[in-house]
Amino acid sequence: MMRKITFLLIGYLLLWPPFCQHSNAQEKTGQPIDVVFCLDLSSSSNGLIDHLRNHIWDFWYLLSQCSPQPNYRIAIVSYARFSNGKKDGYTKVIRDLGTDFERMSSQLFNIPSKIEKGDQYVGSALKTCLTKISWSKDPSAKKIIFLVGNGDVTTGPEDVDRVMDKIIEKDISVYPIYITAPGETKAIQGWQRIAMKGRGKISSINLKNLYFDNLNGFDMMRFRILNRKFNNTYLYYGKNGLANLKMMKEEDNNIYIANSQGFRFRVMYKISEDFQKKNYSWDLVDLYYKNPVGFMKVDKALLNDTCRKMNDKQLKSYIIYKKYERKKLATLINEMLLNKHTIDKETGLEQVRNMPTLDVQSMKVIRDILRGNGCDCNAFEFNE
Repeated sequence: MMRKITFLLIGYLLLWPPFCQHSNAQEKTGQPIDVVFCLDLSSSSNGLIDHLRNHIWDFWYLLSQCSPQPNYRIAIVSYARFSNGKKDGYTKVIRDLGTDFERMSSQLFNIPSKIEKGDQYVGSALKTCLTKISWSKDPSAKKIIFLVGNGDVTTGPEDVDRVMDKIIEKDISVYPIYITAPGETKAIQGWQRIAMKGRGKISSINLKNLYFDNLNGFDMMRFRILNRKFNNTYLYYGKNGLANLKMMKEEDNNIYIANSQGFRFRVMYKISEDFQKKNYSWDLVDLYYKNPVGFMKVDKALLNDTCRKMNDKQLKSYIIYKKYERKKLATLINEMLLNKHTIDKETGLEQVRNMPTLDVQSMKVIRDILRGNGCDCNAFEFNE
């Protein structure tokens, strides 16, 4: 077995082409920007959570392709669900500001898409965004709340105007995204007032709007097989190792079913510097990058069946073999992605995003803010 591994390893080294990255690793040199999605998850907004989680990797793609790359963080707050508890006006921080898209996606896909009823306390939701989010203390940071929902903004225990005053004092801008609903001509005036006070622009979406990916001859089956082989290069270890590997595979399946373009963005993320060499707390290959002898100290009882039976010398050879196998697969994946981009461009089938959906409306705002601060963001084309 070990002779076979050594032979394959040498072969990979001889054939190995330069590894092309799709994005720069997250750095603190670009424009700081904090983005909070505050989502109305009541019955009148059933399906809203799908609009975010089905396109969560689109946001990563937008931000990763900016130059210079911004120092971005994203948070998610939900409101109008009884399961959030009455104490804070049925609001809840789903995820505080951060860049861990992997766990963010996992949390979003664990939220039920539909409920029967909920009380929409917009003032309470905005107060939660103000007081329970770890906003940047950098004076140059751009701080944004996307308030997404509908209904009367004056209900609940918190006065929305007073909360808005405090938000503006903290130099946070609020961009309301109104979910169209029949018979709400009066209610929308409250959302317009929030936009005026919050120094943002109001936009609207219809939750029935969806857009579909144009594969344009792309071999999704081969791409998915390469991704599965890529996953098999991860050698879990430690108490949470297997759980992290399962989460990675589950998130692949979740986004594959929901949005094939989002699946490509996710796989692009996995081969980028935003993910590669970052999983040393549970993956032996990434641990080897960080500490070439660290694998000798792990609990072998918590390794997979193959690794558990190896001595240290065999395990080291196997880790190195998987390291180069991962690089080779990443190159093949990268080639498929680049080929699709080239073909789409040559055939004029690059997707122009013009449908009023949550991702489109919010990404246009993020792009314009970053452009206004010297950041070149051209990942997507939007109809203005």
